Amino acid sequence: MATERTDILLDEDFDLKIENGDFVIAPSDQQHVRAIFNAHMGEYKEWPLTGFGASRYLKKSTVSKAVFSRNLKVQLSYDSYTDAEINIDQGIEKLIIEI
Repeated sequence: MATERTDILLDEDFDLKIENGDFVIAPSDQQHVRAIFNAHMGEYKEWPLTGFGASRYLKKSTVSKAVFSRNLKVQLSYDSYTDAEINIDQGIEKLIIEI
């Protein structure tokens, strides 16, 4: 991806981040990736196919790394993150996503 996106930031609880009585606007690519990773399909009404649904994968006992990586890459590509590097060599709990 050529340029870094900026947006209104959210805190760790996905609430609006406010400093000095105003919204915080800053680079937001990691926030976008985190939101796609956590959201399930259908949560974004304008883009109903977007959403990886991480909790579905955590509940399954047999998830192949290839299927996990492929599905995540497809979801990230919906938001133009086409060159994402996904590393789950040390397990899903230590997932690394580089955009």
